[in-house]
Amino acid sequence: MILKELKIARGYNPKTQKLVGLFAAQLDDQLVRLKNHTKDLTVKQLEWQLKPGMNTIGMLLAHLALVEIFWTKVAPSGMKWDPDGKKVIKKICGFKDDGLPLSPKGKHPSYLKKYSAKKYLAILDKARRTIHAEMKKWKDNDLNKKFNLANRKFTYSWTLYHILEHFAAHFGQILLLKHMMKDAGVLKGK
Repeated sequence: MILKELKIARGYNPKTQKLVGLFAAQLDDQLVRLKNHTKDLTVKQLEWQLKPGMNTIGMLLAHLALVEIFWTKVAPSGMKWDPDGKKVIKKICGFKDDGLPLSPKGKHPSYLKKYSAKKYLAILDKARRTIHAEMKKWKDNDLNKKFNLANRKFTYSWTLYHILEHFAAHFGQILLLKHMMKDAGVLKGK
């Protein structure tokens, strides 16, 4: 019988960060899976659109990195998105916007042109190292604490949940885009 289990991520304290560490492990598992599905995509495939106005896989990879940084480093600090939050994103990711949402006739953003899978995955790795550094400061006892963003309040527990569900949702979108690329003859394989 095969045992499937998920233990808290390395570097998290099992006494004070069991929940935080489990979310970290879940996020890391999703990133490994995403990398396996995107590492061999060409620049052309990363920039492919079914039609104008639709996201590209490259945009979604950039978006995943940006959102992780935003919800762990920018939003809880009370930082304003513009200009301070954008500066943090630019420093970590190398871009300050992911192009989402596109206008109905929008194309893959020029500032993400020619990004390879290797480059996108390196950005995701850097973003993940950054969020681990932030999350390692969070304790399970702090998860009900709140922070303000615009005219709403968020708990740290909701933030962890949102980062995970957001990642999984866009990972599914990436898999759907790969399926559409196969149907369009842009991607070969199973």
